[in-house]
Amino acid sequence: MPIPAAGDAFLWDAETRGFGLRVTKGGVRSYVLQYRVTGRPARRLTIGVHGSPWTVKSARAKAELYLAEVRAGVDPVEARRKAAATAADLDVSSYITRFVDGYLKGEWPDTWRTAKRQLETYFEARFKGRSLASIERHEVTAVFDGMRATPAAARNTHAVVRKLFRWAVNRGDIAVSPIADMAAPPAPKPRKRVLTPDEIVAVWRASYHLSAPFGPWLRLLVITLQRRNEVAGLPWTELSQANGLWNLPGPRAKNDNDHIVPLSPLAVAELDALTWSRKGLLFSTTGRTPISSFSKLKTKLDGYMVPIMQEMADERADALGEDREPVTIAPWVFHDLRRTGTTALQQLGIPIEVTERVINHISGETAGIRGVYNLYAYLDEKRAALDAWAKYLGQLIAGASETSNVIAMARSVG
Repeated sequence: MPIPAAGDAFLWDAETRGFGLRVTKGGVRSYVLQYRVTGRPARRLTIGVHGSPWTVKSARAKAELYLAEVRAGVDPVEARRKAAATAADLDVSSYITRFVDGYLKGEWPDTWRTAKRQLETYFEARFKGRSLASIERHEVTAVFDGMRATPAAARNTHAVVRKLFRWAVNRGDIAVSPIADMAAPPAPKPRKRVLTPDEIVAVWRASYHLSAPFGPWLRLLVITLQRRNEVAGLPWTELSQANGLWNLPGPRAKNDNDHIVPLSPLAVAELDALTWSRKGLLFSTTGRTPISSFSKLKTKLDGYMVPIMQEMADERADALGEDREPVTIAPWVFHDLRRTGTTALQQLGIPIEVTERVINHISGETAGIRGVYNLYAYLDEKRAALDAWAKYLGQLIAGASETSNVIAMARSVG
């Protein structure tokens, strides 16, 4: 087929009616099929450009499949458009948006933001660009296999992914859920790790070896007892210097509940050192996004802590006339700092209901609309609790006398 000087040139097949080759003036050769569904105008569709995988043989075979549809009264062009529209409707990213708006916001009003984050982080990231209908069971299983190190996140993500597929089945968007009878990942074992007084001191002292803004972030994490990401993503706009308060909005809280954190004198001192501002994030290396890479940070922190703890242990052994012993640190995670602090609050005599409000735990009394009206409840008690925790930290870090009540309490915490 020569290249035409203008327009398109066609060569029609003698074997399969309506099948042919089109050549454009640009030299592009593509296989086409011209057909007519009974009662409708003639149409032409492009099968594909000549070359792998389309040859005369493969393109003719495809054309014959289309002609079989035509004989059955199906328009191949319309069928392709409908398939494309269905694929677009079932695109994982767009379907998650539909699921969040059409189900989660109404049925999971207290936790839909958390569920949305789980879908985006663990599900959408793996299947982005895919059709929901194309996802197979073994692929979903692989997602949860990769989350064995975070069993709580795996179990929560499984619940929302299972609901997503079930919702899609009920709407008729897919025929069957690939994880309909999949067992949920095992529940995480409750953690009981509480840092010893020496470890608390070592964390604090080691924080000064970390580059900014990681050191100040770690100290504020210890002081406030709030969650890792809540402190990491803290913007200056949430802080009130005049009132000494941190107003954490629900969308940034793990449980989606608004939360007020009184700032103890120790917290204010850390913020003063950062120089108060009216905009931006407190802890960012880019100026736009919160700090991250916490696993690498934790590895560095442990490395700084060991010699600090060894020095304290050696001094104690020398004072008692005992042999020096090498120090090791039992595995711990940043979340254990919250447990350490709340355990200390109990030892300091802080009521459990106040401790729960300090760390923004939901209970029957604080959940739902009642929790909204109780937002300022226990504010004075929370301030007293965090002030007591800060005082304890200050005494511990400063090396208060071993005979003081605070230190005696702290050693029982470990």
